[in-house]
Amino acid sequence: MTVRTKPDWLKKIFPWEQKALQVNGRTMAYVDEGDKDRIPVLLLSGNPTWGFLYRDFIPVLVDSGYRAVVPDWVGTGYSDHPRQDAALTLAHHIADLVSFMDQLDLHDFVIVGQDWGGPQGVGAALTRVYRLKALVLMNTWCYTSHIGQFHRSPWPWTTWHAPLFGQFFHKKMKVLSQRGPSAVSQRGMTEEEARAYHHVFEEPDSDHVVLTWPRTIPLLKGDRGWADMQLIEDRLGELRDIPVLLLWAPGDVVFDISYAHHLKKLFPQAEGPIQFDQAAHFLQDDRGPDLVREIVRFFDKQSSPPGA
Repeated sequence: MTVRTKPDWLKKIFPWEQKALQVNGRTMAYVDEGDKDRIPVLLLSGNPTWGFLYRDFIPVLVDSGYRAVVPDWVGTGYSDHPRQDAALTLAHHIADLVSFMDQLDLHDFVIVGQDWGGPQGVGAALTRVYRLKALVLMNTWCYTSHIGQFHRSPWPWTTWHAPLFGQFFHKKMKVLSQRGPSAVSQRGMTEEEARAYHHVFEEPDSDHVVLTWPRTIPLLKGDRGWADMQLIEDRLGELRDIPVLLLWAPGDVVFDISYAHHLKKLFPQAEGPIQFDQAAHFLQDDRGPDLVREIVRFFDKQSSPPGA
């Protein structure tokens, strides 16, 4: 199976081969680097990013003896980009990741999730708990029992995904697909880096997922995705023996530090939240090298014998 050809300018800053699988009838692109016998680390992004977000993580993980697996969610990156809401729900994304993990026969895998990579990654992991080795969560959530200030506010949140205004801001103004990561960068992106994030949505109407995802964040019982998210939260007790690391950018206005503290209540065994300043919502881009070093430290500690 093949995916669209990467432009030469992108290969210079994201050189890894983009592979592909069929998941539930759709193409899912991914990067898979490192020894296949090593612990697979699934690096899961969110709205509106793709695998490029983890470019600082891949070489460090591989050099540290891990296998870096970076899928692009259906609707993003080099995967298929369906044009309808029904193909891009929380349940669909979870099912896609489960199919992906099964086809690659991943065992003792680690989930690293940020933004939508959190609930979708945790949701998939709960279907394969016997294969899960550890969990790393960064500026994300996987519950209905807490809502932060951003998601309660009329502007921009509820306005962004209102029926008419959402279409205007996301489909016409493209506030996320063409301005998201570059607009909130704390370190300052190069034009080439910004282009790398945004070019995957250049085809007309290929950015449907950036509107579907906000509309799928459940705020009230009965909202789309509420039952699925509630089920994930209800089952988190099944992960009580799984090592968990919380890494957080307190400067993120979307998933502020209150989300991390709530995760700590749900995962009392978690280490952290370890906070990283000079970073916002896309902390992997702002502080990638620092984050991956902390993750490798955490992984290595899990592999060390007691007292070592």
